[in-house]
Amino acid sequence: MNKKLSKVIICGVIAMMTLTACGGKKEIKKSEESNSKEKTITVGCEATTPGWIQASENGDLAGYDYDVWQEIGKRTGYKIKYKVMEWDGMWSMLDQGRIDSVGEQISISPERKEKYDFSEPYAYNVYCLLAAKNNKELKTMNDLKSGMTISCETNTSDENIVNAIDKEYNVKLKKTYYDGMSVQDVALGRCDLWPRAETSCIATIKEINDLKILGKTDILEINAYPFAKTKRGEKLSKEVSEAIKDMHKDGTLKKISEKWFGTDISERPKGAKELQ
Repeated sequence: MNKKLSKVIICGVIAMMTLTACGGKKEIKKSEESNSKEKTITVGCEATTPGWIQASENGDLAGYDYDVWQEIGKRTGYKIKYKVMEWDGMWSMLDQGRIDSVGEQISISPERKEKYDFSEPYAYNVYCLLAAKNNKELKTMNDLKSGMTISCETNTSDENIVNAIDKEYNVKLKKTYYDGMSVQDVALGRCDLWPRAETSCIATIKEINDLKILGKTDILEINAYPFAKTKRGEKLSKEVSEAIKDMHKDGTLKKISEKWFGTDISERPKGAKELQ
């Protein structure tokens, strides 16, 4: 074999070894990235719900939902990664598989059950109505009249809640749809009513002095975590559900609930009607 041919063969072998090594590194990197995704649950939120999840001035998250997810992470071995984003954006990202769930006081509704797999419920809330403290027309729930305006956030269960209130009190409230409207609009008299779960109402009136809780309805909000109806979503839903069941049995949910709301919302109240 001549020297030139020998050099060519040796160079070719080295090149092949180099490419194989590089390819191996790429495969290892892809495998590591895949494993990293597998052991991470990415949760979306607005971080604007008092008591449930809010962001501090320096961006730190805190609240009932946040603590529940951290505990789920400990029990399942997953790293919990929260992403703060706009409300409508969360649902499109969940549909696209860019996040795994939404963690901000999400209620189960018939429409959502058709589209998503839900975890075991982790909280139960009776709905209340907020009104402006100085609203003389509204002193009790018996003062509700047809034509009064009530807020309805887009892409939520608000519309079903308002329909249930209309039926319970034999009125026809005027639904005011919005995206980004603040509860301050009720305090300022721009909108008459705002439907919220009792725990959120209690937390909200602590922050906004010009609001009052008009009264309770008999409508029950059941909170759980939604997952896409995919193989990964089904797997995560089952694992998260098992963790929530264990947290309910050993009293962890009750402890976290009392920390943030001063009451236990992990038990279903008697007499309340599930949202239909």
